[in-house]
Amino acid sequence: MASTLDLLQELLGIDYFRLFSLILTDRGTEFEKTALFEQNPETGQIRTNLFYCDPQMPSQKPHVENNHNYVRDILPNRQDLKHLTQQELELMFSHINSVPRKVLGGRTPYDVFSFFYGEKLLHKLGIRRIEPDSVTLQPYLLKIE
Repeated sequence: MASTLDLLQELLGIDYFRLFSLILTDRGTEFEKTALFEQNPETGQIRTNLFYCDPQMPSQKPHVENNHNYVRDILPNRQDLKHLTQQELELMFSHINSVPRKVLGGRTPYDVFSFFYGEKLLHKLGIRRIEPDSVTLQPYLLKIE
């Protein structure tokens, strides 16, 4: 997990701090070594603040749980995630972020993110807008049987 933040920091440069100044997570063992997340491995500078939800309280981060449901629509629980390519992840999240959400007043996460941070940053992350009639939240999006 921490190595993913390292890659994102390298990819995004100064924009990393705009997006990841605070991370709210569960108490999974992958988050035990807080320094790996909070400190830049090269400079030792603080790059984010890591906070934990209370145990058994998914309501403290409901939007993450909702996104997890979208992911599982495309990738069933039995599906091994290790073999996904970066391009497949970008395609999947492009579709997920192109679904209008009631909590966003009918806007998509793509539109809201674009409003606050710009499309250039979305493109750096490999996320693109999918037209409403083309959004797919089924395993066949990634050719999964």
